[in-house]
Amino acid sequence: MPKTKSATKPVRSFRMSNECAQQIEEMAALMGRSEGNVVEIAVDRMYREEMRFHSVLDPKAEYKVVNQEGKENS
Repeated sequence: MPKTKSATKPVRSFRMSNECAQQIEEMAALMGRSEGNVVEIAVDRMYREEMRFHSVLDPKAEYKVVNQEGKENS
């Protein structure tokens, strides 16, 4: 089980792509923060942006990932 510096925060585990893990590592190094803190900041920013446009809780809203050729990924 991974150790955490703060006993008050639960430890979580997520599966992510290698690209995502590299981006988190790079952002942590650039920002001088932990990888966990970078994830917290990213989720908070995404949540605030979604709330701003009122689509985070909309069940009809669809999140789609489109590759560089413009084709939708499953």
